[in-house]
Amino acid sequence: MNASARAIAIALPISLATIIGVVSQAQTTVNTAVKGEITIWGWKDPLSALKLVDDSFGKAFPNVTLKYVQKSAPDTYQGLKLAVSAGSGAPDVVLLEDSNLAQFVGLGALADVTDRTQPYLKKMNAYKWNAATLKGRVYSMPWDSGPVAMYYRRDVFQKAGVDINSIKTWNDYLSAAKVIKAKTGVKMLPLAKARNDARFFETLLWQQGIGYTDRSGAVILDKDPRASLALGLIANLYKDDLTADFENWTDPWYKTMSDGQIATLPMASWMGGFLKGWIAPKTAGQWGVVPLPTFSGSRARASNDGGSHLAILESSKNKEAAWAYIEYHLGRPESQLTMYKAADLFPSLESTYSDPIFNEPDAFFGGQKSRQVFAEAVRTVSNATVYTPDYAEINGLVSIEIQKLALGKQSVSATLGNAAKSVRDRTRRK
Repeated sequence: MNASARAIAIALPISLATIIGVVSQAQTTVNTAVKGEITIWGWKDPLSALKLVDDSFGKAFPNVTLKYVQKSAPDTYQGLKLAVSAGSGAPDVVLLEDSNLAQFVGLGALADVTDRTQPYLKKMNAYKWNAATLKGRVYSMPWDSGPVAMYYRRDVFQKAGVDINSIKTWNDYLSAAKVIKAKTGVKMLPLAKARNDARFFETLLWQQGIGYTDRSGAVILDKDPRASLALGLIANLYKDDLTADFENWTDPWYKTMSDGQIATLPMASWMGGFLKGWIAPKTAGQWGVVPLPTFSGSRARASNDGGSHLAILESSKNKEAAWAYIEYHLGRPESQLTMYKAADLFPSLESTYSDPIFNEPDAFFGGQKSRQVFAEAVRTVSNATVYTPDYAEINGLVSIEIQKLALGKQSVSATLGNAAKSVRDRTRRK
């Protein structure tokens, strides 16, 4: 989890300029020089989205054969670790969530694509490169981002007589939550206690531009007052019984959304697709989206949760074909928009935001141009240090302490102090 080995830069038999030129003119140019079979690992929905671009890619690169291996996300990561450890069996290309990316960068498992990604550094959301970079070298290409906004139930707010536009700050949010609960009996958001996963806490940290550590790697949970602001908000939500105590990604959690048992969901852009597709499709027209409320003394109304990259394995024998695949699928607005329209995977490629789809009213969100909210938010997401190489371990340790807070066993300051100590003890960070 905390390994520091680096990948070795790869030599390119085909020049960068040649590959970029071919891909940027893919609709009119056929490249027969890049050839071979590449294997791509990932899980169902993202792979289905990637396949939507494959016909076009096949015309541009007719001598490249694609082989997809579908696994669950946990099985993808476990299989990748085993293959890297064994020195064989790894794919050419792998899908990696931002939260897991830095781990594999640190393990030295991924090919150095610094030179290949240079043309895209300023075209992608700037914060997306953080987890992909180690000591100035880049090891993956951003795909989708997870800008966070606040989904809200129009019907619940109307019944409570609360104007969503009156919520400018998190203090306003708390006040509105009390009114909504008193008048409708509806809780403000689902937020587990004994099963809390710290994701909302991370969202609030990221909104303020910080993570569990600073850029030097030192733990700041018990040192930075912004961490106290984030956890203090959560503590107040618990104290006033404004949360629905259901574990994320369980049937009771889904039911809070489909049955109107919660008023808001501060979550990422990808949640919209889940609401429409399978969690609450019958609630069309009852939802809206607004930017996050602000903390006192801050104007930041954006955060991030999740997102993914595609990376080439250092062990790949066909890096040229692997890069052609990645660049064609992620570096072209046409490809990114095809996948976004079909799978709601919010593109990191900023040139896509001028597409008319971002100005289209969305019936599910009451005719609101909801995509604009996320397009505006993603441009202001800070480059916070949340997804470190040992992120999973840190997240687990912090979750335990937040659960104690939620159950009334310790204060905000004790929670942050205990979490910081656990992280330092286990990760040997300062």
